[in-house]
Amino acid sequence: MQTLNYQIEFYSYWHIGSGISGGTYADSTVLKDSNGLPYIPGKTIKGLFREAASAIELYRPNKHQNRIVELFGSPGTQPELQSPSFFSDAKVSRIFVAQLLKEENAELKQALYQVLSSTRIEHDSGTADKGSLRQLEVTVPLTLYGAISFDSVVDDHLIKVCAGWIKSLGINRSRGLGRCSISFHSNS
Repeated sequence: MQTLNYQIEFYSYWHIGSGISGGTYADSTVLKDSNGLPYIPGKTIKGLFREAASAIELYRPNKHQNRIVELFGSPGTQPELQSPSFFSDAKVSRIFVAQLLKEENAELKQALYQVLSSTRIEHDSGTADKGSLRQLEVTVPLTLYGAISFDSVVDDHLIKVCAGWIKSLGINRSRGLGRCSISFHSNS
């Protein structure tokens, strides 16, 4: 078994949606773990890496096509083409969690989140379009950690190249949210 430890460093606010409305607080809230801390599901990370590998394949047709199936599995349901890789959830470090969960640091956990508001502007009048106000809970820039495990030893070059192609993630990437970089390190 082979494992690659990675970190995602965010440079801007980011939002991985929970699918739950926050009522009057926000129209869309951030996905949080049982401790109320943000995380990114492993399947989301795996999808980002697969998307990057597919984009690379567009520039070099047939160069990485077999590697993509080998690393990420086939989009079909054939058991022999299942993925040999497992992407863990990306989470804040255990040390950071321990600090945040101390009772005297309760307000620090709340400081991880902000609410951004946006509205659509009418072209004719230049005023806010009635009923278009939206509020989005976002997470402040921070670093998350995760691991990619393989059933056997694999050539991880394509995985490492894919990490360089991922420059943002989450909702509203085209509007400046979720700017990040992914790097690999020896310990998680």
